[in-house]
Amino acid sequence: MKPYYEHAGIAIYHGDSMEVLPELAGANVSAVVTDPPYSSGGLYRGDRSASTVAKYVQSGTQVYRPEFSGDNRDQRSFLIWCSLWLGAARAASRAGAVCVTFTDWRQLPTMTDAIQVAGWTWRGLATWWKPGVRMQRGTFSHSAEYLVHGTNGPSENDRDGAQQNVFRCATVDDVEKRHIAEKPLEVLSWILHVTPADGAVLDPFMGSGSLLRAAKDMGRQAIGIEIEERYCEVAAKRLSQEVMFGATP
Repeated sequence: MKPYYEHAGIAIYHGDSMEVLPELAGANVSAVVTDPPYSSGGLYRGDRSASTVAKYVQSGTQVYRPEFSGDNRDQRSFLIWCSLWLGAARAASRAGAVCVTFTDWRQLPTMTDAIQVAGWTWRGLATWWKPGVRMQRGTFSHSAEYLVHGTNGPSENDRDGAQQNVFRCATVDDVEKRHIAEKPLEVLSWILHVTPADGAVLDPFMGSGSLLRAAKDMGRQAIGIEIEERYCEVAAKRLSQEVMFGATP
C-alpha cells in the first residue's frame, strides 16, 4: 500500500485503520500509541450522537476546525469496534510491543475490557491531568483523561524509560488547535519515553499528526493512519517543518 506521505522514517497512510493495519506486517512496530474517537461527550445516546463540534468545542470559540468521523457509536458497538482495531494493531506489532490508548472517564471501563479482549496484556493506567479546566459545584472536576497501557505478551524489560503515572500539562490552546481533540506534544513525549525506541510507533487514528510530530522530534520512526484526507494533509505539512520539540509547529 502506497503511503500518502513518507520521509525520514515517518509514514502516513490515508484510509480506514481496519483496512490498513493488516498491510503493516513486518513493519517492526514496537509501540501503538493512539487517541481513538471516544464516542462520548454526553450522558445519553442523543448527546453522544451529536456532531463533534457540538460535543467538544467550547461555546464562544472563534476558530473553525473540521468535524471528525467515528465518534457516534453506542456502548456495545464501541466495545466491539475497539476490540477489533486493538486486535488488528496487536497483529501488526512485534512480541513485547507496548500499547497506550487515550480514553475519558465515561469509556475507561470499556477500553480496559477491549484491550484485554484484543489479546493485549493489560499493564495499568496513567492519568493526564489538565490544569485550568472549569470546576463544577458539588462534584469532582472532569480535568483528566486516561491512558490504558498494555503489552503484546511479556513486556520488554530492557527499556531505560520510566515515568510517573500522572502528568500535569495544559491542553492545546484553542487558537493553536488543528484538530478538535488534539493532544499536546509534551503529553505524547511523556508517553513515548516508556516505549521501545528501536522500532516504529504506530498511531491508527492519527488526526492532525501530533504523535508523529512528537516521534520525529525525538528521532523516532512512526506510522500514522487517518481516514480523513484533510487531516492527512495537515499532518504532512506539520512533518515537513524542521522544528525541534517544544516549539510551536
